[in-house]
Amino acid sequence: MKGKREIIKELRKKLREYFPQMQVFIDDNTITKDDWVFFGRIIYRLMDCFITTPEKAIRRSRAQVNKILNFYKKEVRVRKLALKSEVFLKENNIDGEALQDHLVFYQDHLDYWSMRHASTDLCFDYEIHLYLFYKWMDNYEFDDFYQRELVLSLMELCSYYGSRYFDTERLQAEKNVFMSEMKVGSELLRVLDYAIEKWSDDEEIPGSEIETLVDEADAHLN
Repeated sequence: MKGKREIIKELRKKLREYFPQMQVFIDDNTITKDDWVFFGRIIYRLMDCFITTPEKAIRRSRAQVNKILNFYKKEVRVRKLALKSEVFLKENNIDGEALQDHLVFYQDHLDYWSMRHASTDLCFDYEIHLYLFYKWMDNYEFDDFYQRELVLSLMELCSYYGSRYFDTERLQAEKNVFMSEMKVGSELLRVLDYAIEKWSDDEEIPGSEIETLVDEADAHLN
């Protein structure tokens, strides 16, 4: 299997081949530095998903869903408790209607992830990162077919054990489901450790400030 640095080097060639206008967008700041960092985080997360063993992928996928589910349970519980206390809302100058809207948002996401958690079909860890990848690419109107070709190239470069089950048609079918059903908010970047980057030697180093990445995600997800 190729090393991570070699994978990224080869993937950059594919990016230039499939999306020649991307460099123009970077040069004229259509794609900002922070947004390019966010895209890099997505690619690194996908790469980590695709180079892992089947056993580790299953364990990590289950752990990820549990982490997300616990996050949304906490967010819903906190808001429900706050809404029960008029005194708390007044003392902290909190708009009750706005808080109710937030509760509806988090409850909607909790319901989705509870369903995924209860399903017999495992929610693989790559799915969230692939969803973010598609949202990012679509917002810049990059060619849909070549988006999927890039994903297939990344799978191949990573020697992904499941790559033989994927082609552009299956990726399109998955993308359609992701775009219509998946519930992912920018707040999940905190849960998924997007502020930490992993380089080729597997040492974790501080990445960009998480709030900056959350802002970039907001622009693509809202």
